[in-house]
Amino acid sequence: MPLTGLTPALVMIVDDQEANLRLLGRVLSDAGFDVMPASSGAQALERLAVETPDVVLLDMRMPDMNGFAVLERIRGEPKWADIPVLFLTAAHERDLLVRAFEAGAVDYLTKPFVSEELIVRVRTHSEHKRYRDKLRQTIREREDLATIIVHDLKNPLFNISLNAGMILEAGSDDEEIATRAASIETSAKRAMDFVERYLGKRASLELRARCSVEAHTPRALLESVAAELGEDAGRRRQRIEIHAATMRQQVACDRDAALLILRNLLSNAIKYAPEDSTIELGVHAGAAGSLRLWVADRGPGISTEQQAQLFKRYVRLSAEPKDAAASSGVGLALARQEAEWMGGELWYEPRPEQGSVFVLKLPQAGPQTPGYQAPDGDEDA
Repeated sequence: MPLTGLTPALVMIVDDQEANLRLLGRVLSDAGFDVMPASSGAQALERLAVETPDVVLLDMRMPDMNGFAVLERIRGEPKWADIPVLFLTAAHERDLLVRAFEAGAVDYLTKPFVSEELIVRVRTHSEHKRYRDKLRQTIREREDLATIIVHDLKNPLFNISLNAGMILEAGSDDEEIATRAASIETSAKRAMDFVERYLGKRASLELRARCSVEAHTPRALLESVAAELGEDAGRRRQRIEIHAATMRQQVACDRDAALLILRNLLSNAIKYAPEDSTIELGVHAGAAGSLRLWVADRGPGISTEQQAQLFKRYVRLSAEPKDAAASSGVGLALARQEAEWMGGELWYEPRPEQGSVFVLKLPQAGPQTPGYQAPDGDEDA
């Protein structure tokens, strides 16, 4: 069943023979399609840059830039990659079929073509594309709506959990009240767990969609996340120290993705480190071509058994502090995923005395990295 209320499908015809362009264009126009002709591969690419068709009919045998070269360019451009391409070939050129399909064509027509077959094939592929586009739009709208709803649930859930916790801390002689308060607190934390998990996943996907790898100084990244979470640490009488005394080298990363990782690490350190303790952030040179940013705390550390599960999705530490906010169980998994996406690594190291160290390894920026500035001397902390 065709989608209703849509403008006619736009079909690009690419053929170096003027007679073929006129004939194909007339047949498709009479069938209700809008037609966009191009007499060469270069002209086709120029017109694609201005308007995106629903279907492309592409002659494979053209001078200068043949159909395979055009198809490669189309499939290499994300905004064109989903356009169905039907190639035109002579009946005796069956050897081109496999090659064209391997290059990304979805169907073919032999010349001389049958008008009815041409119309049916073009209509089928144009409608399929529009169904896919409509489905993507619907999914995107629903995800956006779900994100708004889920985000708006955070504060009410936090307040429910906080007040239930205050009732428990105040104590009650009524056992039923205490039991119900504990149940409310547990349920609210589970709901917050889901909220954080959902929002964390969306944040990760959105970061990738708008990624921009540039040169950044590690100290600036560490100072930014320390300032952002300084109030949280202050409530637990914790101090945040930054050790980046003479580090002038820069890292090549997406700033938002790097801050997402560091924010997760520092937030965990604040949660697990004891009150009135010091949390340290720092950076040092790693293996050739890399720098290591780290977050260290004096918390209980992580057992050998739990270390093996640390970066797996939906796994939470068993020794979460009693007063901690709900943990999503995906933070470290997403953090490692983002690190690897930027060409880096993320791992855990136990502190010899007590506590944990998380290390974020990132590529070192060089002159070829956008935004790079050559070091002009040491800078004291």
